[in-house]
Amino acid sequence: MNGLILKDLYNLKNGGGSLLIAIVVFSLIYFLQGDNDNMEVWNVFIILLGSILVVNTMSYDNTAKWDKYALTMPVTRRDVVLSKYMVSIIVIFMGAVLATALSFAQGINKHNLDVIKIFTVNGAAMAGGLFFISVTLPVIYEFGVEKSRIVIFLVFLAPAGAAIGRSKLRFSPLTVQYIHIILQYFPVVLLLITILAMLISYSISLKIYSNKDM
Repeated sequence: MNGLILKDLYNLKNGGGSLLIAIVVFSLIYFLQGDNDNMEVWNVFIILLGSILVVNTMSYDNTAKWDKYALTMPVTRRDVVLSKYMVSIIVIFMGAVLATALSFAQGINKHNLDVIKIFTVNGAAMAGGLFFISVTLPVIYEFGVEKSRIVIFLVFLAPAGAAIGRSKLRFSPLTVQYIHIILQYFPVVLLLITILAMLISYSISLKIYSNKDM
């Protein structure tokens, strides 16, 4: 399975040169501006970008008819599916590390470092990326990359829609108090929900992939 993971990482490396340059340029721009809000938005984008890149690896596989070839080698269908989830975790984690490093560098440079806020924002972005993968991978395994693009687009935009809807809501003081209590335990709850979502998603993907004719 390690070979399957390395194959996807090499594909991302070979096809991501221009993307890496863009990330460096825009990161430098936001860093020099010193605008924390813009930097946070950019960091969230960097983390979520990892989930999109994983979808691209499946598009590469489909174009190259990789799955038919892979299954002639000493790997199981379980290995093929699990490797995609492992690559997802690796790429999203790498994006989170980069985003956190940028946030720390800007905070130290501007003397306004907020460690708790950095880990809260980037942790939520990581969870968002993993949720995206949890929803989209089973859909892609069932319908293919091309037929799943609308679903992928809607899932990726869902957080933005939720944020807009939340901004228009008005809560009573008592409700706000309960929300604050819930938010104290939010990181732990979010972590547990994310792990559960990934496990359920993997089980569904494996079942779909195991029943497919190659």
